[in-house]
Parts: sequence; C-alpha cells; structure tokens
Amino acid sequence: MQGLAWVFFVLFALVLAGMYLAIRRAWAAPGLVAGAGVVLSIILMTLISLAQDNFAIQAIIVGILLGGLFSGATLAVAWYFHSNEMRARYASGDFAPAAEEDPTAEQV
Repeated sequence: MQGLAWVFFVLFALVLAGMYLAIRRAWAAPGLVAGAGVVLSIILMTLISLAQDNFAIQAIIVGILLGGLFSGATLAVAWYFHSNEMRARYASGDFAPAAEEDPTAEQV
C-alpha cells in the first residue's frame, strides 16, 4: 500500500470507529450516523483504491462493495450491542422517563 492510500485507510478506520461509537452512545440520530458513515466509507474506500493506481471503474466498484460491506457490518454490530444494552436497561427498570418528559406524570 502506498503512502496516500495509508492516509485514506486511517481515515476509513476512524470513520468506522466513529460510526460505531456514535451508534452505541447515541450521540446523534442513528439514521443520520448510518447515512453519513456509509457514504464516507464508500468514498474513502474508492480513494484507497484509486491511490493504488486502479482504474476508476474498478475503484468505484471496490468502493461501493467494500465500503458498504464494512460499514454495514460495523452498523450491525453497533446496533446489536446498543439494542442489548437498551433491553437490559428496560428489564432492570433503570430507564424510567423523567417527570418532565411524561406529560401524564403527577406534579408534586
């Protein structure tokens, strides 16, 4: 892998890690995080392929396939653990809504 490809690869890894953390910690809307993460992953994987002197059509195909697969796998793992964490919170009763969020709650 050549020098510029390494830079794109590091950025690709940071996008995947950031997408995972954003889903797990609910830093933003999941749809927004997923959409931005997938698009950035595809773009960066295409740039990695172009930096390795591949043809443009080959780079686009590689970018769509590998960028989409890696970001899809990252999203699946993040959402799985996020859902398990939410399920555990509901089961233990730790996730009770605050009084100001519930309009039917009695004012004391």
